[in-house]
Amino acid sequence: MASVAGAGQTGLTEPGSVLRDCDDCPEMVVVPPGSFLMGSPDSEAGRLQHEGPQRQVTISKAIAVSRFEITLGQYARFVDDSGHDSGDACVVWAGVDGGSVVQGKNWLDPNFPQADDHPVVCISWNDARAYIDWLGRTTGKPYRFLSESEWEYMARAGTTTRYSFGDSEEGICGYANVPDVSAEPGTQGSNWQYVSCDDGYGVQTAPVGSYAPNAFGLYDVHGNVWEWTEDCYHDSFTGAPADGAPWLSSPCATRVVRGGSLSAPAYLSRSAVRFFGALEFLPESAQEMLGEFRNFNLGLRVARDLE
Repeated sequence: MASVAGAGQTGLTEPGSVLRDCDDCPEMVVVPPGSFLMGSPDSEAGRLQHEGPQRQVTISKAIAVSRFEITLGQYARFVDDSGHDSGDACVVWAGVDGGSVVQGKNWLDPNFPQADDHPVVCISWNDARAYIDWLGRTTGKPYRFLSESEWEYMARAGTTTRYSFGDSEEGICGYANVPDVSAEPGTQGSNWQYVSCDDGYGVQTAPVGSYAPNAFGLYDVHGNVWEWTEDCYHDSFTGAPADGAPWLSSPCATRVVRGGSLSAPAYLSRSAVRFFGALEFLPESAQEMLGEFRNFNLGLRVARDLE
């Protein structure tokens, strides 16, 4: 990987600055420090009980966050260089609600077509960790997962509404890849829930950056693919850190995912929505293996600390 100087080495910690540590590295946007109210109020439409209680969280330092979800092309370079084994089975959409584990389906073939600029899917938390560790070794930079609270802070980008673009789902096709009328032909008879707009992508991921960004300049914070975080799953925020640190526990069987996806109804792409590993209606047998759980709607966004 070749090093990229970008805008030189001055002013690169200014909010909104774009960093790229190598030609093949993800573009990173500097997100400013700040405080926000994490979680959703009881009155929020579509709210789930584990989105609270709301609490004030302070992110004390600026961090760099990948502008886009990690792409298929970026992940392929990691696999080519490291030889990492990303498994050969994935939960994919095959006409069955919740998806089915299918042998032979994986990040290279999630049962729908993808190009290098689509978000990589069918990667487990352990796969994501291996990618992050490789990126750090290759660049010498401190790459890591976002914590759950950092994720919601960067997704909200200063807003307190259901989405970073407002409270209404109207017009969501301009901001997020969620089930819409283009997905209906491929999912008829299922429990998918559709919005009335049409982005034309149907039952597949969209190229990263296909929709409008939030106020921090970050794309696909709603929809497209769920994103792994560092945090272990807890069923409420009672006792959670208030300083942006990940909330860990031992053992840590399940990790929090954020952001909604191409298959999650629009209300599950709100800024406060959280799940563990995958949607909660997956069978217990899948939930027990979440460290190695792979799903067609589950990918990654990365962060790194600023020197």
